[in-house]
Amino acid sequence: MTPAIFADLQHRHAEPHRAWHDWARISAMLAMAEEVSHALADKPAFILAILFHTAVFDRANPQAEAESIRVMHRHLGRILPPPMLARAEALIHAVLRQELPEAEDPGLRADAALLLDMDQAVLGDPPARFEAFEAANRREYAHLPEDRYRAGRIAALQMLLWCDRIYHTDRFFLEREKRARRNIADALRQLGADGIL
Repeated sequence: MTPAIFADLQHRHAEPHRAWHDWARISAMLAMAEEVSHALADKPAFILAILFHTAVFDRANPQAEAESIRVMHRHLGRILPPPMLARAEALIHAVLRQELPEAEDPGLRADAALLLDMDQAVLGDPPARFEAFEAANRREYAHLPEDRYRAGRIAALQMLLWCDRIYHTDRFFLEREKRARRNIADALRQLGADGIL
């Protein structure tokens, strides 16, 4: 990875419409990746997925996921082996779609589970940190009127509570599941969703 590529990624993550999906978040995910590096099946691909999964970010752009992957291939297609990029691409799809890949490779599924949990880690943060995330999330949806945002956010948070587990891995489940559910329930009450909890 060249300094120019890092500079481009940092520039992209400094865009003014990013209230949460900024470089500080990427740095935090990289730090978490170091903590779990012993458990990763393919650390290089995992790191690439973190770096590039929000290279293009715009809540109003449904093509942002595909464009992020194109940015990765444009930067690295001539530098890194195709299998590594393909694995990183599968991980990016997993985190942006919030679902484990349908793959027979247990290592890929395990890495995807960790990446998904890291992406959702903030749900189980202390309440003040979670509230800051919720406020930042609203700013990233500034293009939506309040009633549409509230309805969509209530639905998204309620779906999380209906899951048997928010976190896929035991590590995150044991550390964060209970607090995540409390945070989400509090957010739903603040959004006026008491009747559907």
